[in-house]
Amino acid sequence: MRRQFLVVGLGRFGVSLAALLEKMGGEVLAVDRRESAVMEVADLVTSSLIADTTEERVVKDLGVENFDEVVCAIGTDVEASLMTTLLLREFGARILISKASTEMHGRLLEKIGVDRVIYPERDMAARLARDFFAPPGIEELLDLSVQHKMFQIQAPVHFHERSLADLHLRARFGMNIIAIRRGEKTIVSPSAQETLHDGDGLVVVGDYDRAQEALKKPE
Repeated sequence: MRRQFLVVGLGRFGVSLAALLEKMGGEVLAVDRRESAVMEVADLVTSSLIADTTEERVVKDLGVENFDEVVCAIGTDVEASLMTTLLLREFGARILISKASTEMHGRLLEKIGVDRVIYPERDMAARLARDFFAPPGIEELLDLSVQHKMFQIQAPVHFHERSLADLHLRARFGMNIIAIRRGEKTIVSPSAQETLHDGDGLVVVGDYDRAQEALKKPE
């Protein structure tokens, strides 16, 4: 059964999120009170609706409790964001994620009891800044916490023809290798005896900053 998503608020972030969730196999209901915004996303999602989610009756009729995840992507209209989030919570959202435009906005959303507050602009800026200073060959894939990420690196020269056991990456750099991409092949959960070769891509979960140290050629 396809996972069910409700996305409320169809600005640039909301439209992009709704379209991606649908593309990745989800079933998405996208909602906004602006007809133009709903028309933009209508062909990209399972269903769409023009509705004002600051009204109690409207949110009740959405059947919020039937969705696996609910995202309130209203950002700039703080009052509408807070009212919508409150109603989504009251009518039984299982997992509720809300977008915040400022720290104060985020704190108010936390008071309502959302499961997660997101700051898309701030988070993207932080990721871009890290990318600027990251050594060549490192690509961030997913934030897991403030410090820990999932990312991919190209095996540097000093990793070539050495086994994972020999490199001691977990003990030395906090790097857990969860997969190796080798050409068209992906080795999931590689053994400690797996030898790395030129061109290998390593999918890593761990400390992003310490991993950058691992890429530096030892003196």
